[in-house]
Order: sequence, then C-alpha cells, then structure tokens
Amino acid sequence: MSQKIKIATYNCENLFSRSRIFKEDDPKARKLLEAVEKLEEELKKPVFDQAEISSLKAQLKGYATIIDVREKHTKKGTGSKNWVGWIEFEMEPADTKSVRNLAKVISEIDADIICLIEVENRTLLQRFHDEILYRDFLKPIGKLPYKHIMLIDGNDPRGIDVSLMSRHPIMNMKSYIDDTTDYLGKTVKTFSRDCLHIQLDIKAVKPLNIFINHLKSQGYSGGQDPGGDIRRKGQAKRVAEIINELDLKNDYIIVAGDMNSDHSSDSLAPLIMNDELHNLNLMLPENERGTYGTGKEQLDYLIVTEPLKARCRNLQINRSGIYTKPGVGGISNITEAASDHAAVVAEFDF
Repeated sequence: MSQKIKIATYNCENLFSRSRIFKEDDPKARKLLEAVEKLEEELKKPVFDQAEISSLKAQLKGYATIIDVREKHTKKGTGSKNWVGWIEFEMEPADTKSVRNLAKVISEIDADIICLIEVENRTLLQRFHDEILYRDFLKPIGKLPYKHIMLIDGNDPRGIDVSLMSRHPIMNMKSYIDDTTDYLGKTVKTFSRDCLHIQLDIKAVKPLNIFINHLKSQGYSGGQDPGGDIRRKGQAKRVAEIINELDLKNDYIIVAGDMNSDHSSDSLAPLIMNDELHNLNLMLPENERGTYGTGKEQLDYLIVTEPLKARCRNLQINRSGIYTKPGVGGISNITEAASDHAAVVAEFDF
C-alpha cells in the first residue's frame, strides 16, 4: 500500500536564544564577527598581545567574552601554550511570541520528518516539542507528535546545531564533526556545524538517508575569503564525497538544510551541478524559489537523488513565519518572527 511522506527543512534562527550580535543590522554584525575572528587568532599566538586583545574586547563588550579555564588570558606572558579557554557569545532569550510563532509554522507544515537548523541543544528541542509544539499546537487539532528527536552538538561556538524531528524511527546515525580539511593553509574542522547523516525507517523498500547541513555563511570569513565561498565550496565538495559512498542512482538520499548561498553560486557547484542530484526548488517558477527574508535568494534546500525526485508530488515554500511589514501574517514586528528563513516542504509518494 502506498503512503505519502512530507519532508521539510527549516532554519529556526536559534530556537530559544539569539546572539546579541545578530540582533544588530548586517554591517554592524559583520564588523563584530570580524572582531571575534581577530580575537580568536590573537588567542592562538604563543604570547598574547595584551594591547590588541584589550582593544578587541572593548569592541566586543556586551556581545562576546573570553572564558578562562586555565591561566588568566590577561596575565603578562600568557600564551596559547599555557592558556585554555574560549570565546563565548552573549545571548538573549528569544521573544516568547517568536517561539510560539515557530511552533505554529511547524504545526502548519505538519511534516512527517523535519530538519531544523540553528537549534541550541537536544534537551531544549525536546522541551519545545513537549511543552509548546505538541501540547499547544499539534495535540489540540489531532496531529501526531514527533517521537524521534535527534541533535548532536556541532562545531559552532555559538551553540547552533542541526537537528531532526521525525515520526519515523531512526535506524542509524553518523556525525562528521571531527572531519578536518586544509583551509587557507591551516587544518580546520571541515563543517561549520556538522553534516549529520540520519537513516530512517520509512516502511518502504529501502531506508531514507538524510544529510543535514548548515554550510559556511556568506560573511565573517576574513580578507582571504570574504564571502566564505572557498570554505563553503570545500564543505559542499565533502558532502558530495560522503553521499557518493552510497548508491546515488538507486538510494533514497536527501541533502537538506541551509547552504547559505543561492543555487547559482559556484560554491555549491559540487552539489548543484551533480547530474545525479536535484534541487527541488527548481520545480517552482523562478520568482517563487527564494527562502531568505522577502527576497528571491535561495539559501535553504532539499537536494535529492533521482529515485526521490521521481516520487516528489508537491513542493512548497512556507513563508508564514517571516516578518514583512506590520499587520501582515499576524506578526507585528521583527522580534515576533518565527525566523528570517522560509521552510522548504516536499511531499513524496512511496
């Protein structure tokens, strides 16, 4: 007997808390994140330049702080060999209405499997599901809960991770947070967050393999890679290598998430230009493919293999959680918005 399965990806723009940096307008946020990057580099030096660190800390006051674990970073002569610590972003709780609007959008989508991007941790996601999404939105209208919720802490120091909620059971799972690569002459973690592979039992002839991603952003990458294109293309290439370990001609495979660039960008070429993969947004008219803000740029993707494309019966972009202007969509200001991204939602027949 055939079944319909709805699959979605949605960037939540941080579930319960949002970095103060990203509350600022884009030019200021870029300058602040550039200061963070410079501070990270200073904290890697054998002997810290106290004057430079003090200057950067002043620029970042109220936005980020240095956490000392071993030795004080302010101690004269201290450097990377004897200091242990990290930079921590200052966070603010998300507006209560924005969290409820997020739950409202997810309940409207009613996907059987939904990939959620920018979620702090699994415990918070479980609480969001149990105490808001299911209790207040899904259960009252007779919709099913998500019994299978998964998140693994990734590489982003802000604590924004990729995750999944599913009504279908998880069979296997693999994280690539430890994967490394050469980037501008340095060995770094390949993925800014993770490439989380989750295999699901969808009661079909074969399992569903989802690779959840949040690739490098277009900013905050320093002078050698100002748009993050080099880093992002390296990540996209690695995702392509990972999925090539499966059978692209026959397996059910989805690369999902926020790729942080439009499909026309060369940085996504390893995925977009792969003849065995299909960007489902291309099913829509060109002026309807945008997923970020109110613009036409596509940042969010469901990229599938041919066996899934052949089974896709419907593709929608849900923009109901995005703030446009007062009085539109029931969202009166930007702090109440569920997200600045739209959700990509596809329905398949199996």
